Amino acid sequence: MDYPGKIALTLFTSNCNFDCAYCHNPGLKVSTDERVSEEEVFEYLAKRKAQLDGVVITGGEPTLREAELIPFILRLKELFPEKSVKLDTNGWNSQILGRFLERIDFVAMDLKAVDYSLFSRVSMDSIEESLELVKSFKEHEIRVTMYPPYVAQRDFERLAILCKGASRVAIQQYRRVEGNPVAPYSIDILNEFAGILCKETGLNAVIRG
Repeated sequence: MDYPGKIALTLFTSNCNFDCAYCHNPGLKVSTDERVSEEEVFEYLAKRKAQLDGVVITGGEPTLREAELIPFILRLKELFPEKSVKLDTNGWNSQILGRFLERIDFVAMDLKAVDYSLFSRVSMDSIEESLELVKSFKEHEIRVTMYPPYVAQRDFERLAILCKGASRVAIQQYRRVEGNPVAPYSIDILNEFAGILCKETGLNAVIRG
């Protein structure tokens, strides 16, 4: 699930500049002490070279840790050149994202809404810049989590247009978190959005439950 078509080691970074109501890693919204050292990661990969195809870096928001992560990725690639590296990002800053794209193999960006003021201070212009950058990358995926307060049915067509030019779009079912009473959309509504995506982009979107 974390790296389409590959068996991967997933690394979580702390700190995020978004405050999404459905976050499944709320403990990673703030910076925390590292629990796994770089040496432990490399040792783990070395012991499982035959089993693992790649590494996924997710969060939190990994690009906030640019100063630490880019040197880490360079060292990882030097030690394990056969391993692919995937980055998960919210796309808050296209300039920083561009520096990561020079060093990774796959990028997945979340498209969360048409109004980011609901959970962040990031402008929609910044998100659209990142989306276009991601679409230019050889291996990429745009992900839309179907949280009704952020992804209203009236916005489906606009979101589909924003995805135009992508090679892969994943429609992700919103899963309830403790303390949030919002009910998820039915599969019929997810299929409706998939149909609009197909019409606007020509893509057969992937629906993930």
